[in-house]
Amino acid sequence: MDTFSGLSGTIRKLFAADLPAFRAHLLRLDPASRHSRFIGVVTDAYLADYADRCLASRGLVFGYVEGGIVRGAAELQPFEIGGERRAEAAFSVERGWRRRGIGSALFARLLVSARNRGVAALVVNCMSENGAMRALARRFSAEIVFERGDLIGTIKGLGPTPFSLAEEMIDDAHGLAMSALDYQRRFMAPSRAPN
Repeated sequence: MDTFSGLSGTIRKLFAADLPAFRAHLLRLDPASRHSRFIGVVTDAYLADYADRCLASRGLVFGYVEGGIVRGAAELQPFEIGGERRAEAAFSVERGWRRRGIGSALFARLLVSARNRGVAALVVNCMSENGAMRALARRFSAEIVFERGDLIGTIKGLGPTPFSLAEEMIDDAHGLAMSALDYQRRFMAPSRAPN
């Protein structure tokens, strides 16, 4: 399901109502985390615009939400090459929430959605010095190659199963309910500034 052992928050799909929380998460990333996630230096204005575009795209965004605050995110952006359906995956976890299994839980949830969408290959780009991302990609059996100074991990052979389809349906229903509750929390306490 959405709640993973040892995590006090929830892994769930982010919806339009979650845009402020997703944007705030990206803006809380420290400079090194921003550089690792976006493979370069990015400004606050870029991140705010990126959050808007990301949730408005045909891709999916999953978040690790704790107390109504997004502390980690995984993005699935589909594309095609030669008629083959592929997707790119990207991850971000705030510094104080790392080494808790959040990245693994986000990756597992993202793989279910990729599988259910008939993604033939999931691509994860990361900088060669990003050891945590390399380890995460290896944990999920990514074939890792070095290309133009960066590492590219590819997971092939995905495909839907009755279990994966049911799992996503249940997770989405739960996620939508949690999104509504988180939205209500933010609406009821607008002056509360997340750390």
